[in-house]
Amino acid sequence: MFTTIMEPLVKKSEKMKIEVWTDIMCPYCYIGKIHYEQALQQFEHADEVELEWRAFQLNPDLPDKGNGYPVREYLVNSAGYSEESIDSMFANLKKLADDAGVPFNLPHSIAANTRDAHRLIKLAAKKGLDSAVVGKLGKAYFEEAKDYSDWDLLVSIGTEVGLEEEEIRRMLESDDYLYEIKQDMQEAANLGFDTVPTFLMDERQAIIGSEPVDLFVKVLNKTYNNLKSRTEKEKVLEVSMGKSCNADGTCEI
Repeated sequence: MFTTIMEPLVKKSEKMKIEVWTDIMCPYCYIGKIHYEQALQQFEHADEVELEWRAFQLNPDLPDKGNGYPVREYLVNSAGYSEESIDSMFANLKKLADDAGVPFNLPHSIAANTRDAHRLIKLAAKKGLDSAVVGKLGKAYFEEAKDYSDWDLLVSIGTEVGLEEEEIRRMLESDDYLYEIKQDMQEAANLGFDTVPTFLMDERQAIIGSEPVDLFVKVLNKTYNNLKSRTEKEKVLEVSMGKSCNADGTCEI
């Protein structure tokens, strides 16, 4: 997939911007984050990366405030999966989890509304704590089978990374960051993305899905080298596709 856009030249001194559209209930997003972070450890210019987490809701109609239900039930009744398809997807995801060195508890996980989890990420971003919150939310879902829509859990995760309980509860009881979540999803639509995770690097390279670590390293280096040596004004977006979850709430098997 290629998109061509004309734009002014960038300054060679600016940081390499990476935007990541993700959703808590997307198992490939959790693995994708791990692969990205492992690749970043091999990237010589990691200190020149500016990372922004973008919200994406796979199913905004799911129940919130701790009223989620078993993910297997969700996949069968709401997403239309067969039991055989679910078992196949879980088997593939377990292999990815084993390779990434993380526990796999997805068959017991909970499907719930991710809106408030995304709002917590936005709040944490104000203090540079968003990556830590994203990681803990993913772990709660993927490894610990916890309901990430439960406010007490969100408060616990937020305070663990350094936020104040009062500011978290005040945010949860308000409409804060609802607009920003809609804007993130609209921006994804404007760019033609409807699956997560999507890693957009310098608006020219995109990795969609939980691609291998070595591919992340390759794309990070290519993006950086192109950014620093760019002479052309034309912007061409190159996309690498891996397994991901779609806007309709279904995930690839």
